[in-house]
Amino acid sequence: MTKPVTIEVADEAAPARTLDGRGQSTRADFLRKAVVGGGAVVVGRLMISGLPELVEARAQSAAWGVETYQVSVKKALASQADLIEDPEHCSADPETLARIGRGPGQQVRLERSSSEYALYTVSETRQESPDNVVRAGAGGRQRLGTSAEFAGNVNSQVPHPTFTDAQAEANSEFIERLTDDGQHQGLIAIAPHGGDIEPYTDEQAERVAWQLASKRVSAWRCKGWKEGGGTHQRWHITSTDIHEASFPQLKKIISRDFRYAVAFHGFGGTGVLIGGTAPFSLKQEIQQAIERAVGSGIAVRIAHPDDPLGGNSKRNVVNRLTTGDAGGIHIEQSFTAREGHWEAIADAVTAVYGRKLG
Repeated sequence: MTKPVTIEVADEAAPARTLDGRGQSTRADFLRKAVVGGGAVVVGRLMISGLPELVEARAQSAAWGVETYQVSVKKALASQADLIEDPEHCSADPETLARIGRGPGQQVRLERSSSEYALYTVSETRQESPDNVVRAGAGGRQRLGTSAEFAGNVNSQVPHPTFTDAQAEANSEFIERLTDDGQHQGLIAIAPHGGDIEPYTDEQAERVAWQLASKRVSAWRCKGWKEGGGTHQRWHITSTDIHEASFPQLKKIISRDFRYAVAFHGFGGTGVLIGGTAPFSLKQEIQQAIERAVGSGIAVRIAHPDDPLGGNSKRNVVNRLTTGDAGGIHIEQSFTAREGHWEAIADAVTAVYGRKLG
């Protein structure tokens, strides 16, 4: 079991991006309360720069319960259309995968070298000979800097179990956090792609939870960084693929049956898009609240049922967190909307749910 860690709040963010918009103290107080309450956990990855460090890191991984095996990464077969189309997906031999505690639909780290690694979803298992063959499409291999086949490692670790935010950012890593009292079922605010994956989204989820702390609102978020760019390419896992077996903190809450859940995301489109499986009336309330908060310069619309970014699949993690998979709100935001209005949007969402929670 991961031991509780101390969060170093001094390096969390610049004053302009703190929760209250005035300074760091309020954000620090919120995070401090989360740690005291047993709710905040920080995770990430060690940088490896040579064989001695690799041996040491593997020894530490063993202590954390992380397993690895050497693989030969091959091209996807012509019949593996999913792998060819989705660069986040790979296939592996089921028995070999099981030996590191992973299964179909779960996430792993695929490592080509100490500096080339990324998260993948094992979307398919198939018997391979030899049994250490992993397959990926051209896009999947190119995420690790090559279109060729190569030797590498599969690592069962997704988030790292000890890094603070500052350590994760310094080491181009990925972390998971949960603020939760173990019982609350009203609202959870989430950001699966925080840090530099989809900037400002984790801060929005934290802000909602901080402002509704008296109502014991929960918050789950993941954050990733990569020095020199390419954070999204390395750490992004599609919301419909996120598997709780690969995210220890998510596993604690996935079956809680929250009444409400809201997810903050970023996308390359314009304006703000509101989707999810929650009732249309709730989407309208949130749309109107955000419109008032951002003004006429940012278009806010409700996703159509067939919108590919509408977040209306019951497999979407925000929907799965709710009773009957029917209470999730999925908010996609352009970078302009996030950069200029992340606090206002979070506050608008907070106001709607504050009224709902009573």
